[in-house]
Amino acid sequence: MSHLKETLIRYQKPIIRITGIIGILLLIVFAVFIIKSGFFNDPDQVRIWIEGFGSIAPLAFLGITFVQVVIPVLPGNVSTVAGVMLFGIGLGSVLNIVGIFIGSLANFLLARKFGRGFASYFVKQETYDKYIGWVNKGKRFERFFWISMIFPGFPDDFICLIAGLTKMTLKKFVFYFLLCKPITLFIYTLFPLYGMHLLYDVFQSF
Repeated sequence: MSHLKETLIRYQKPIIRITGIIGILLLIVFAVFIIKSGFFNDPDQVRIWIEGFGSIAPLAFLGITFVQVVIPVLPGNVSTVAGVMLFGIGLGSVLNIVGIFIGSLANFLLARKFGRGFASYFVKQETYDKYIGWVNKGKRFERFFWISMIFPGFPDDFICLIAGLTKMTLKKFVFYFLLCKPITLFIYTLFPLYGMHLLYDVFQSF
């Protein structure tokens, strides 16, 4: 394990760059797929195509969502919007929150086991320096944690790692996460989804 940690530390910057490039490429692929699939013209047809894969499709998406949280490649909103677009608001929202919860729980437990070194592997140094100070804030961090789960603009995945470095109990982590994240995730998924529909309609009008 020590050899793995040394390797990750040595190649931290290349790993961040590579995952960033992969994220951009996947974002482009996803955009092309959505446009070519005719989703906006006939979303039901696309969902029928997805359903043809049976239980493999939602399980695969669940796995992708989990990996995306532990190793951030795509912006979080991209995967959540994709889930709702491909599986509908009901199942898509469930898959999103389950995948994100499992991934966030993994971040919490991994940081608790392997410490600050692990928490810094897949985040930019500026982000690490900006938020790592919250580790020693005690009760103030708990308030900051649930606020970050409610409002957009925070690096949620990394903050879950920080939570694992604090004295926050696993029970409190699960309680705050499940209390704050599902509803806000649902809301912040619908906004970009309807925004994409609006932009598509605008482009189609020209």
